[in-house]
Amino acid sequence: MKPNSEDMNGSVEDIGVELTEKIYAATTTPILGPQANSTEPNEDDWEDYIPEPPDGGWGWVVMVASFVNNFVLDGIAYCFGVFLLEYVKFFNSSIASASLANSLLCGVYLLVGPIVGALVNKFGCRPVGIAGSIIGACAFLLSTASKSVVVFQLTYGVIGGFGFGMMYLPAVVGVGYYFEKKRGIATGIAVCGTGIGVFCMAPFGKFLLHNVDWKGAHIALAGLLLQGCISSALMRPLTPKRRRRQPKGNAEKTNGHAAVPSSDDQKALLENGAAPTQPNAENSRRNRTMSSTSYIAGSRLVVVDSGTPADNIHASAFLHTPANASGAVSPHVSVQNLSRPLYRKDIFYSGSVLNVSHVKSKMSLKSYVASIATLPSAHEQSSRLSCLNSLPKPMADILAEMLDLTVLRNRGMMVLCAANVVGMIGYYVPFIFSSSRAVSLGVSEGNAALLLSLMGICNTVGRVLSGVLSTIPGVSALLINNICVTLCGISVLLIPFCNSFALMVVANSAFGLFASTLISLAPIIMCELVGLEKLTNGFGLLCLVRGVTAIAGPPIVGMLYDITGDYSATFYAGGACLIACGALHFLLHLKYFKGKTD
Repeated sequence: MKPNSEDMNGSVEDIGVELTEKIYAATTTPILGPQANSTEPNEDDWEDYIPEPPDGGWGWVVMVASFVNNFVLDGIAYCFGVFLLEYVKFFNSSIASASLANSLLCGVYLLVGPIVGALVNKFGCRPVGIAGSIIGACAFLLSTASKSVVVFQLTYGVIGGFGFGMMYLPAVVGVGYYFEKKRGIATGIAVCGTGIGVFCMAPFGKFLLHNVDWKGAHIALAGLLLQGCISSALMRPLTPKRRRRQPKGNAEKTNGHAAVPSSDDQKALLENGAAPTQPNAENSRRNRTMSSTSYIAGSRLVVVDSGTPADNIHASAFLHTPANASGAVSPHVSVQNLSRPLYRKDIFYSGSVLNVSHVKSKMSLKSYVASIATLPSAHEQSSRLSCLNSLPKPMADILAEMLDLTVLRNRGMMVLCAANVVGMIGYYVPFIFSSSRAVSLGVSEGNAALLLSLMGICNTVGRVLSGVLSTIPGVSALLINNICVTLCGISVLLIPFCNSFALMVVANSAFGLFASTLISLAPIIMCELVGLEKLTNGFGLLCLVRGVTAIAGPPIVGMLYDITGDYSATFYAGGACLIACGALHFLLHLKYFKGKTD
């Protein structure tokens, strides 16, 4: 009897499907390898290992700890102008040489951002922050033994800057790790520590100089830095909470189909690099009763049923990096890697995630958290520098990402970096030279220190106002930044014309108010330019650019005073650089700078 051709075709098709499933099962690498745990969780449990930000609770304690770290760090760094003339007298050095010490402090603590980011991803915020507090305190103690300005630059600037960097980045990451919907509020309060720190530390520094010399002041500041051990100890890591799950049959299937995201989440999948696939002719008959779409999420095939609620999506569909040209599959990683902070793409985003397109598309918060937790693929790991392979994987991943220069193919990112190169030259000028200029014009030392305090408190007000304005629908964070940076430059240009204390107060207060946006709105602007996927990469490069300029800028401007004997030249140069920075930012409104270069 001759076999029926339809039965034959069906049998062959069944065998083909079964063989394909076996090959897929044998070649697909799960995100949790057998070495991660003796009891390896199955695919349905993977999302349980991703910590969900509490948006409150202990997060408020972490926010206060971040506030304290910002208070101490930036308060000490920005009140350097109070001590400047003391350093010049003691070391018998030029203004440029003495100011280089603070430039190194501010520059190094930005330059080490990628290194500290790698340490935070490996060890967590708590131990890195504590170590930074100890290193910073030791640097200030060692600086009191300096016999020359070069040794002072090394101890105070380089070693102190490294310690400051290890305190600063955990303060940024800690808030981002504990908050999602309320992140804008939490970040806004935490960064207010900068302005309030300058407001308090300037008169405190002058008080110390009146009662002890600069060496005694450094010992007191070292003790204050050690308080960072307490605040950093409060930044405990998030641990995932195991959630009660639906029975497997209900959780994984809906009317016999796989549990999948809604149509809105499908768009978010596409934005994250998930590529839709269409059923081919051979299997179209088997799928003709199914209303679904297939997506390639990393190395996995996810079948999407448009009728399934978004909350039923499994995190395992998102946790692989987007598929690459080689089709490489992510290697085994430990369970702990799913809770490492810098594997989250939005960790440096300073606003609320409600403003991110993923959440705007009505994706559930749990699905959003899973979608931004990505791990480098095998292809990405093989293409990095060989020297990074000797480091632990969590460190190598972040160093490779934060130092990846390919983000500069984005024209907007190139302009942003160029704007920060010139902008940071002028940014530190009022903080370093305003107090010394006021004293040279006959203003009392107490009132001269008050100028720094006013800049600090106005900077706090500016950060809060710019943050609130940037959340208003239809208001561009970039436009707010551009206007404020330009006005900031104009206020610096006007400082040389302010010879009375009252006018100095107005000009310096205006600078503090408008200068706030250059720092506070940068992550939001960067996210608009390069997207959430490249935010960590962009943040790392921006830290490097700002760090190099912070080191070179104030000494260059200080040389103008040494040459001319007049502080006016320093403020003219600083104001011109800030206005140029604002002009470059305005270029980002042009369509040409919103795409990639060829």
